[in-house]
Amino acid sequence: MNVAQQIHDLCKTHTSLSDEDVDLIIEKSKTIQAIADIAQANIFIDCPVKGDCNVIVVAEAIPSTSHSLYKGSVVGKIIYERYEPAVFRVYRTGKPALMNRAITHEGVHVNQNVMPITNNCNKTIGMLILEKDITAQVRHENELAILSETTEEFSRTFFDLISKDRIIPDLIEEALVLLRADGKIMYANNFAIGLMEIHSDNSLTSCDYINRPICEMLPFIQGSDYLNNGVIQREAIDKDKVYILRGIDLQNKNEAMRILILRDITDLRDKERQLMVKSAVIKEIHHRVKNNLQTVASLLRLQLRRGVPDEAKVLFQESLNRIMGIATVHEVLSYSGIETVRMNQVVEKISKILVNNIQNDLCKVNIQLDIEDIELSSNQAVSMALILTELLQNSVKHGFVGYEEGTITIQLFVDTGQVHLIIQDNGIGFEHQSDTEHLGLEIVRSLTNYDLNGMFEIERVSEKGTKAKVVFPIG
Repeated sequence: MNVAQQIHDLCKTHTSLSDEDVDLIIEKSKTIQAIADIAQANIFIDCPVKGDCNVIVVAEAIPSTSHSLYKGSVVGKIIYERYEPAVFRVYRTGKPALMNRAITHEGVHVNQNVMPITNNCNKTIGMLILEKDITAQVRHENELAILSETTEEFSRTFFDLISKDRIIPDLIEEALVLLRADGKIMYANNFAIGLMEIHSDNSLTSCDYINRPICEMLPFIQGSDYLNNGVIQREAIDKDKVYILRGIDLQNKNEAMRILILRDITDLRDKERQLMVKSAVIKEIHHRVKNNLQTVASLLRLQLRRGVPDEAKVLFQESLNRIMGIATVHEVLSYSGIETVRMNQVVEKISKILVNNIQNDLCKVNIQLDIEDIELSSNQAVSMALILTELLQNSVKHGFVGYEEGTITIQLFVDTGQVHLIIQDNGIGFEHQSDTEHLGLEIVRSLTNYDLNGMFEIERVSEKGTKAKVVFPIG
């Protein structure tokens, strides 16, 4: 059923509109989709049902680029006055009703604009309704109202406390000062009095500070701390002390006041500075370890270039690669200054270094990376760097004998709290009987079992290729 026929049937069944009036409603309905898209709002046409007690929705339009206010179509729904009084007011008066609030029958708060649809006799035969969801706005207004009530209740409670029982404010571990609107002191607890005594060089009584400007008693307080409205928070420095200063407006009867709260955070800032120094020291240590390892690697390369027996060249190169793998971890740590390592950086660096160092002249080896950005502790990172080095060496050296080109895929991801490292090549495949002959695989197995408390598997994949998998708990 098309829209025009649906409107015609609803009007004839539920309303007393004439054929001319129904045709006018149908004509108006042709424009509501464009209005909905422009206004980004739901548009409806309501018509009065027989007896003029309620209205019925005969047409609707939903914005093409946003969701509807309603779970389903509301065409054919009867609308009651208690939910949408503006619609009925427009029907009775013939005058537009703009920016009215209503609650839909599904409980959604909406902003509603209602325009009358009149016939040639200037009689209202329907209402064009624009509705926008204001649920978030209403929620925010309710939260503000609750906050206002809470602030007033806090003000009353606070004034009761300082007028009836001065002990409670003095138990607060912050300096607390109550000011008039002009910045003169009405009340100060013991911590605040202690601060003021530091600047006065004398012990104070209430007569010494009551009705005195706060900026005279505590020179580090600025005018903006008590003259500006609303809530303020900033760090205030007084000699060798650091404070967090908070300002809050209070209302007591007809008098506006402000409460200032100061918390001493000197120890916290000192600890932060110590941590920064320690972080810099740790970065320098990792930097020097990396440099020392690279120096050892340079000595090994120098020895290789000067000449070593052929049977020792492989051992020299493997040792060189292991050293460079560990150096890579310390290089990353020297940048971050923290004891966690982003393993995507380590994997990328090690794979590039190893393939360049042990690339087979007769075979081009490509590396494909599928790695997540995982952070590991420095201890786990070093073990994993060695494992990656050994497994890559194994694939490049033994996996592509007789091949012109090969591919090694490295996967790194976390699943249910377990780190998964998978290295797979498309070479000749792994032979189980040679497992115990490889020192590299023994290193991988020992590091996985004892350092990482994990599991190591290596297997032949189908008819060609080798897949090595290391799984261990993160942390």
